[in-house]
Amino acid sequence: MQNFGKFLDVVKKYAEAYGQLECIQKDKAFDFVPETGDQKTGVIGEAFVFEYLKRQGHPDLEFGSAAQKAWDIKYPFGLAPNGVVLVQVKTVSAFAKARRISPIHFAPDYCELYLVSLDKQLIPDNMWKPKGYDRAKVKVRHGGEVVIGTRMPKDANDTASGFTGLENIFEDFKGAFPELYI
Repeated sequence: MQNFGKFLDVVKKYAEAYGQLECIQKDKAFDFVPETGDQKTGVIGEAFVFEYLKRQGHPDLEFGSAAQKAWDIKYPFGLAPNGVVLVQVKTVSAFAKARRISPIHFAPDYCELYLVSLDKQLIPDNMWKPKGYDRAKVKVRHGGEVVIGTRMPKDANDTASGFTGLENIFEDFKGAFPELYI
């Protein structure tokens, strides 16, 4: 819990710097800075989901390596075929205008997908667990199926997002983080 507080302090500082960088990216006087581009929002989203799962009582959580494309976090679960649940996290911040999500790589059974929406302070302002995908978004790349062209949903009926069966878990998430949502 103490380390999570330090994490939140760093996120707050990063959000401030991120906002300043966004202004610089839009300022023509800084023509040497790309006008678009995102930074560490994925790391922040994964950290929030990791802590959420920990607070939900999941033991022995582990992060995947950068080489893992189909999952970011795993935890033991006896009912799963291989005894583990694989978690993939996709994060979009309020700084991203189109709110597009990077390609989603299919994983074996017992894989959970979390969609994390961050506000401009880089704190979650919504969270979803979709049950499926619009089949038109599923493509084959490098011998495996991926989902492309999705975006962060607006609500449970947002079929244009590319997801189906959207379960909004934000209220549950907020309940696990009373220090963030007073």
